[in-house]
Amino acid sequence: MPDSRIESGNASFYAKPMNVNKLTHEQLDYWVARAKNIALSPQPDGNSYQYSPHPDMAARRWAPSRYWSQGGPIIEETHIDLIWDWETSSEWSASIEPDINTQGKTALEAAMKAFIISQLGEEVG
Repeated sequence: MPDSRIESGNASFYAKPMNVNKLTHEQLDYWVARAKNIALSPQPDGNSYQYSPHPDMAARRWAPSRYWSQGGPIIEETHIDLIWDWETSSEWSASIEPDINTQGKTALEAAMKAFIISQLGEEVG
């Protein structure tokens, strides 16, 4: 069931448990917000979310799997290590000690997967 902090939107990816490594960008963004207890509301397009960083500020798009201004502080706070794996997969690897290791097409995608796993586990839903 969707979190009560989400006002509305496409809830199809909340209904059943999913492996974090198979989440789309929008799904990663949603689960990062859940892990950080950030209230979201759907964007007018219905495919992404917005949040209000402060009550006196206008809402803005929430996309830590794509925006360094949002994902970067999470990487820093959580001490996520990032490595470009050019020898085998040509993907980014993100790790959190002692045993979380994920891959993604971008550094932010890999890092947000690692963050979600560290906070919520390998299955979400």
